[in-house]
Amino acid sequence: MRELLTDGDVTSARLVVNPERLVVAEARRTFTYLSLFGYHVDAVIANRILPAELDHPWLAQWRTTQTAHLDVIADAFAPLPLLEAELANEEVVGTLALSLFAKNLYGDADVAARLSHTEPFRVDASGDGLLLSVQLPFTERDDVRLGRTGDELVLTVGPHRRALVLPDSLARRSVGGARFVEDRLVVEFV
Repeated sequence: MRELLTDGDVTSARLVVNPERLVVAEARRTFTYLSLFGYHVDAVIANRILPAELDHPWLAQWRTTQTAHLDVIADAFAPLPLLEAELANEEVVGTLALSLFAKNLYGDADVAARLSHTEPFRVDASGDGLLLSVQLPFTERDDVRLGRTGDELVLTVGPHRRALVLPDSLARRSVGGARFVEDRLVVEFV
């Protein structure tokens, strides 16, 4: 099952986030941990956006706050596409309601198509060495612990630990160092 869920050609996830401070923080953590374990995230859906036609002074502060949070979401999750879903006037239940919701959210795009292609893990050649690149968005250097036991690279981010079984091309090499490049941890094998 894990092989199927981490195969980016078959499966990807979309994060759904309401434009609220705590929800955005939780979505950021979720994205980090999904990446750590090799799951592909291809888009972010901002849900429950106040419709433009609701122009009432009582809602002005809420709209201002939502706009600020939407800016944070767009910046934080870039380059992932950001889709926006308006607040529905009733609960979205049933096939017809879900189809209408999808049409409003995706337009004519194929809802099952992969919307972006960022790889959680990548191995690249660099001179005589190889670089293992792991996507770890929203992670600071001090949050990461890296170790090696035999053919496994042990990567700990906050409370989550992942033992990566290294392919032969990396297992027979030594770790030469590690650094962050944007939102990716790059481990050099020499």
